[in-house]
Amino acid sequence: MSKALRLILINVLLTLLIAEAVLRLVGPRLPGQVGVALRYVTTGSPYDQQWSPAWQQNRDHYYALKPGLTDSLQYGSPGVQFRLTTRELWEGGGIGFRAPVVDFFVDGVVVGDSFGLCFTEQADCWVDRLEGLAQRRLVNLSQPVTGTRSHLRILQDFGAPLKPPLVIWQFFGNDFNDDYGLAVFRQEIAPVEAAAAPPEAPDAALWLRRSSALYAALETALQGRYLGLPSSEALFAKPYTVRYGPSSEHILMLGGQYELQALDMSREANQIGYEMSRNAFAAAQSLVAGWGGQMVVVIIPTREEVYHTLAAPLLGEDHLLRLQSARDAMLALCDALALVCHDAYEALQPRAALGEALYHADDMHLNARGNQVLAEWLAERLPPAAP
Repeated sequence: MSKALRLILINVLLTLLIAEAVLRLVGPRLPGQVGVALRYVTTGSPYDQQWSPAWQQNRDHYYALKPGLTDSLQYGSPGVQFRLTTRELWEGGGIGFRAPVVDFFVDGVVVGDSFGLCFTEQADCWVDRLEGLAQRRLVNLSQPVTGTRSHLRILQDFGAPLKPPLVIWQFFGNDFNDDYGLAVFRQEIAPVEAAAAPPEAPDAALWLRRSSALYAALETALQGRYLGLPSSEALFAKPYTVRYGPSSEHILMLGGQYELQALDMSREANQIGYEMSRNAFAAAQSLVAGWGGQMVVVIIPTREEVYHTLAAPLLGEDHLLRLQSARDAMLALCDALALVCHDAYEALQPRAALGEALYHADDMHLNARGNQVLAEWLAERLPPAAP
C-alpha cells in the first residue's frame, strides 16, 4: 500500500472518529428523529436518561399516578415533554392527581385517561382552561393508561364523595382496549391473542444502528426515521412524516402501529373491552344520577381522523376506517345508553382544515393549541351551572 493511500485512509478514519465523537456529544440534544436516534445510541433510551415515569402499575386501574411529585419531567414521546405535579386528593388516597387538595365545594370533576391528564404543561391543559372559561371549579381525576372501568372506579372512590353537579367523562378510542388489558392484567380473563414473538438476534446493521451515532444519524437522515429502536419502542414509531400549514411549517408523524391495534374494533380484544365499557358507562350514568348530577362524555378523535386529507394518501382509507371504528362504536353507545356526548372532531377538524397544528408532531395527544380549541368549544356546550 502506498504512503499516499495510507494517509488518505488515516484521514478518513480520523474524520469518522471525530464525527462519531461530535455526534455523541451534541447529537442527543438535536430535535426530531435524528435526536431520537442519537439519544438511543448514547443512553439506551430515545428519551432523557433521567426520566422516571409518573405512572406505575395498579391492580385496580391498570396504571395510576404516583402521589407527591413536584415538577417531575415527563415524556409522551421523544419530542414531547412536560412537568407534572401530583397530589393525593385527600390524605391516604394513595393515588396522585393533577389537581389541588380538595377542601372546597366543586362544580365538577373530570375522569379520563392521558387525554384528560394532558401531555402539556398544566396551564395549557383543556381542563384548566375550561375551568377559567366556564368559571367553574373542576377537579381533574384523569389517569394515564386507563380505560372506562378504571374511570368508573375513580369516580366511585374519589368523585362520588364530592357529589359534583357535573361529571365530564373524557373518552379516547383505546379505552376499550385498556378495559380488555386491565381484565387480563387482573387475570379475570385469559388473553385472546398470543404474545408477540421475541425479537430476532441483532445482525451487523442492527448492531451499528444501536452502537454508532454516525451510522444512526446517516440512516435516519436518509430513511426519514430511526430503524434501530427495539420492538417495545417500535410499536410507537411513526413511519410517515407530512408537512402542513400555510408555509408547511408544521410536521405530523403518522402511522403508529399501537393506535391501529388499540382502536381497530374488528379485533376480538377490543370487542371484549367494548362490552366491559358499556357496562361501566351504564353504571356511571346511574351513579351520577343518584346524587342528582349530570354526566357529559367528551370524545377525542385521532390525529389521523382530524387530518384525514393528509393521512389518507399515506395510510390508505382502510387504515383510517379501522382507526375511526372505535369513535363510531362510542357514538353508537351514546345513542344506545342515551348518554350526553360531544364529539370533539366537530371542533378540531375545521381548525385542522385551516392548517392549524392541534396535536404534537410525534405523539397522539393534543398540543397546547389543541387543548385551547377543545376548551373553548366545550365551554359553549356545558349544561348550565347548578344554582
